[in-house]
Parts: sequence; C-alpha cells; structure tokens
Amino acid sequence: MQVFRCLVTAVVLAAGISSASAQSTSKDPIRVGILLGLTGTSAGYTLDERRAAEAVTEKVNSAGGINGRKIELVIRDTKTNPTEAARVASQVILDDKVVAILGAGTASETLAFADFAARNQTPIFAPTSSQSVTDPSTSYFKWIFRMAPPLSADAPKLMDKVKADGRKTIAIFVQEDAYGQQASEMMKDYANKNGIKIAEIVSAPISNTDFTTHAIKLRNARPDAVLIAASQTQTASSMLRKLREMGSTAPVYGVSALVSSAILEATGPAAEGLIALSNSNPFDPGPLKPLVELLKDHGGNRSYGSVCGATAMEAIVQALRTGATTGSEIRDAVEKMGPVKLYAAAPVEYSETNHDGWGPGTMFFVTVKDGKFVNL
Repeated sequence: MQVFRCLVTAVVLAAGISSASAQSTSKDPIRVGILLGLTGTSAGYTLDERRAAEAVTEKVNSAGGINGRKIELVIRDTKTNPTEAARVASQVILDDKVVAILGAGTASETLAFADFAARNQTPIFAPTSSQSVTDPSTSYFKWIFRMAPPLSADAPKLMDKVKADGRKTIAIFVQEDAYGQQASEMMKDYANKNGIKIAEIVSAPISNTDFTTHAIKLRNARPDAVLIAASQTQTASSMLRKLREMGSTAPVYGVSALVSSAILEATGPAAEGLIALSNSNPFDPGPLKPLVELLKDHGGNRSYGSVCGATAMEAIVQALRTGATTGSEIRDAVEKMGPVKLYAAAPVEYSETNHDGWGPGTMFFVTVKDGKFVNL
C-alpha cells in the first residue's frame, strides 16, 4: 500500500511538473480585454483608445510577441452603459480568460465591474479621470490603475491658469455624473481658497440635447470666464456652440477631455479661443512624437483618448515583459516598474499606494486658433 501511495504521488508530481512546464512554454496567445463604449456618448474618444491599443499590440506582435506569445485583444462594446459593461466584463473574465482589462471609458462603467474584477484577480487599466476610480478605501483599489490624468491634477492646474489669467468671477458647466460632480467640487474648493467668485454652476445629464437654458444662465451670470468640465464629446461641443449662439463672449476654459479632433469637428467656429489643459494635441506632436509615429497607420493622434489607450496597453505590455502571466503578477509588476515614459508627455509611475500614476507633468495647455489646437 505504501509503495502504491508513493507511485501515485510520483505520478501526480510528474503531472504537475509537466503541466507547469507546458504552461511556461505555451505558445497560446495572451488575452487582454478591451472594454470600451464604442457606441454611445463616449465613442468620440473611446474609438481612439481602441485604435491606440491595437497599434501597440500590432507593434509587439510583429516583433515576435511576448516571449514568443502573441497578444490577442478581446474587444467588447460596453455601449457606454454600466449594465452592459458589467455583463461583458463577466464574459471576458470567466469565458475568455483575459489576464487584464483596458477600460472602461467612463467611471460609472468601470465601477460597475470593479468589484467583480478584483474578486477574480483581474487588473483594470482604466482611461478615466474621475477620482473615485482609484479611491484607496475601496476593496477594488489594488486592482485598478488609472490611465488618464486624474482630476486631482487636472482641475487644480486648470484653475491655476484661470487665476494666472486674472479671472475673478467664473461660471461652471459640468455633466451630471461622477466626473462632473467631482470636478465641480474641486473647482469650488479652489475658488473659495483663492478669492475667485463663482457666479453660476450649471449641470446637465449626458443624454441632454438642448442646452439653451443652460447657456442663458451662464451668459446672464456675466462671468470673466466659463469653465466646462465634460468628458462627453456631444455634451461639450453642444454646450460650446449654444454658449456662443446665446451671445456669451466670455473666454472658455476646459478640462483635458475637450481636446480632440471630434470636438473641433462638432463645434466648428464656436471653439475658437478655447483654452484647455491636455495630455495630447492632435495638431502638434510636441512631447508625443513616439505616439504620433505609433499611430501614423492607425488613424493618427486624434484625441486624449489616443494617448490614454496607447499608454494603458503599453503598461500591460511592460508588465508582461517582466515574465508576469497572471493578473496578480501583472498588478505587482506595474506597482514595481518605477517611472516609465510609455506614450504620455512625461513619465508615469505607480506604487502599492499610488494607482493614479499621471502627474501634472503629463499635461500642457492648448488653445484653439484657426480651427486647430495650438500648444501654449
């Protein structure tokens, strides 16, 4: 009996060694989930995030992949809907066995599957600025890395510009979601601490189509400047157009989400003079020449979504190059990789306690002149 047990043990151990060896030498593709609102209100920039992720993947695969293994993108459309985002996240984690997720494009979608991904040890690389995505008090914090400038860096730096330009009275427009609410609170806090008067705060849901009333309120407040905190292309462009149609001549400042070719196409002449903080300029490579080269055959650098998507995918690639093959190994590798340039304007750096990564140096100011963004 003892001999039999030893033989069984030997067989089991041999099988385990054989299995581990097979896994380590496997040429099966490494699957990464891409969960983005390719339709719906966020498509204006999430399509750019997808193209950028595909460009990085193509570059890696054409060079032989990761230790001989190709990367396979499992792409799902969240339809810019939290319920759909949660459904497809479950699908790619349980059925497709992805080792990481790039997405979603909005905080509400990302948070809809954050807990589920954390329970299944699947790291999320989220290209969204909403502060709540990387709240360290949450159960999912260890599994989410922000892949866009956080509002904690974006909003104060934008307000620094407003103050430096001598604006004493401002009006604020925000979209009604986590992003808009958090941006509004940060701007109000800054204004209160720096002697800037807030004449009006107006908000609208991202499904809104008529901004006449909102624009009239902003115009009648007679501010020195109007600040727009909206990440949805349709919302931001519609607000800009209506503001000018209603006769407001106040300078307009915007968050980084407003810097995209889609915004200019949708807004037209009403965008002239807009000043925005950005991590990218579709018309001037500036510090993003590697990104422009990467995307030359993938639709070009059209928006801030391009740099977010490329940087997110490259972060996953860099983690995989360390030998990481599981979700937990990828997470640990990203926390320890130190400051890396990736495709942002400045190095990003994560740690066990900091999953924001993107500092103020990753952003710069642009303005719209003659229908194009110009670096300031």
